[in-house]
Amino acid sequence: MAIKTPRRKRKPVAEEQSDVTPTTIFSSDLLTPEEEKGLLANFWEVKTELVKVLVRHFPRLRQHKPALEPWPMAQFIREHANDDARAVPAIRRVQDRYVHLKHRLASANIRLAAHVAKRFRHHALSYADLLQEAVCGLMQAIDRFDVSHGTRLATYATWWIRQTLQIAVARQSHLVSLSPHHLQELGLLQQESEALAHGGKHLPTPQELAARTGSSLEHLTHLQTATRTPVSLNAVLDDDSDFKLTEAMPDNDSTILRQNSERQEALHFLMENLRPRERKVLDLRFGLTGNGTHSLRQIGHLLRISKERVRQIQNRALEKLRSSAERVGWEPSLLLG
Repeated sequence: MAIKTPRRKRKPVAEEQSDVTPTTIFSSDLLTPEEEKGLLANFWEVKTELVKVLVRHFPRLRQHKPALEPWPMAQFIREHANDDARAVPAIRRVQDRYVHLKHRLASANIRLAAHVAKRFRHHALSYADLLQEAVCGLMQAIDRFDVSHGTRLATYATWWIRQTLQIAVARQSHLVSLSPHHLQELGLLQQESEALAHGGKHLPTPQELAARTGSSLEHLTHLQTATRTPVSLNAVLDDDSDFKLTEAMPDNDSTILRQNSERQEALHFLMENLRPRERKVLDLRFGLTGNGTHSLRQIGHLLRISKERVRQIQNRALEKLRSSAERVGWEPSLLLG
């Protein structure tokens, strides 16, 4: 009699495991023109499909639907293909294919990004930062590339990589952060300056540069001031001495303290020429001894005189102070607190 062996039940595979995209290590080998053309065509189809799937599952995005152009579609995907959208399995599958193809194109052109970044190694940025900026330019070129142009991706990406590196280097070269528009104006300003200096054999004036570039003189001066080379406060003013720039700068705190001290001494000297009641009125009115200021009515109540009489005493005392200051040759501003 045969003994039946019980069959083992197969464990059901969790649905979450089917949605996990395995980590892929892309090769940096160059693509042939046919391989690149096919990969770009697939990338465009997946990008178009991803936009359609997003709009179909989220009707509110219809009013934001981009034109059938590479860059607006890439921006639309970057903004709306978020974690909430990835919760939809259909969107997640298409987005995984989109990311896979994009990374495959980037890895095939990573050598190009590294080659262009090497040309900027003599600038302030490290090579690691340059390579990172070059990869950012490469990814932007992939997002912007139009298959109908009929050119190689490497030819198109070289310009964007170089543009990204130039902006990064220019921003690092100046103490003040400048926008790409201002950096472009700086490049045009440098070209016109070199052209004028080479043709006329003299350094161009700001007026000549403003006329050549079409900018106002005020804007040109502001741009040149923002890009002026910074000077260390510990720099010496003369090679033959140790006199530093910090020693030539005024100390604002010490200047204010000195002015307040001089004002107090001058006021104390001039107050000696006033009558006791006049000194009392000014003291109460302006708080000269630190007891706070009082109104004319309050002073009149303390001194048992009318408010108008307090006003007369105050004006007469101030006039005496001005006359005494002019007589000894002091500036009237010395008495102003």
